[in-house]
Amino acid sequence: MTDPPIIKSANRVSRTKLAAAALLMVRSIFFLLPLVFTWLKLRNLSSSDIAKLISDASAGDVVWKTALIIYFFAWVWGTLWDVGLQERVYLDAPNKGKMPWQAVGMGAAIFIVGAVLVWVDTFVQFVGALALFTTVDHAAWRYLVNFLQPMIQLAREEYVKSDDAIGLEQLQLVENQVCGNWKWWRAIVGVVWIFVMLTLALVMSPENSLRAGRAELPWGFVQAVSILIWVLLMEIWHWYVRVVTRVGVDTLENLRDKYRLAPLPAAHSI
Repeated sequence: MTDPPIIKSANRVSRTKLAAAALLMVRSIFFLLPLVFTWLKLRNLSSSDIAKLISDASAGDVVWKTALIIYFFAWVWGTLWDVGLQERVYLDAPNKGKMPWQAVGMGAAIFIVGAVLVWVDTFVQFVGALALFTTVDHAAWRYLVNFLQPMIQLAREEYVKSDDAIGLEQLQLVENQVCGNWKWWRAIVGVVWIFVMLTLALVMSPENSLRAGRAELPWGFVQAVSILIWVLLMEIWHWYVRVVTRVGVDTLENLRDKYRLAPLPAAHSI
């Protein structure tokens, strides 16, 4: 029994071109957003003002900024990871691999809202900006799902036609990561926690303190920790799915060289 041929689509250049455009967009955000943040925050400050700002930073400020740094790098690295993984299983891209203007607009919207997220100074403003960023990010995901569906369906048909069961299983793993219902549940949990942060923002001002036994925590620190919890919850969840998908795709790729994977015949009732 011979192995099914690995699909070599004549239009894979379009897929590669689209992936390259997506990587360029994400890397542009990666380089431009820190520059915009630096300009917005430091444009009117002297070097002595900047040094004083750093030395006067509270524990809450450090936690807040740490959460933003984690979120930024996790988002950028994760998006680059996703593009590379999807490029491995898709076979063709529409419009000869040209990036649609709608996708460019979504990228611009994420950049602008991301700039607002790092520019705001108060916790109330941050919670509002985070809610807006989450909404834009979710809208971008829904656009991505609709855009990728024809590519996923085309790849599925090609894998079935060539009897490439391994390629089909890899595609299903990636499709679940990109389009799966787990993202709805993650979004719901994220929105619930944003409401928790909004409650923290409205209950007390950052100047007040929260007493727990003998310990006394500034309310601003508690609010900053709530930001860090949101970031860790969202990103650990997303990265868990990413790693599971990557391990599955890599394992199937390694099996391709050693075995022939075939679907089980339909069970017959006795």
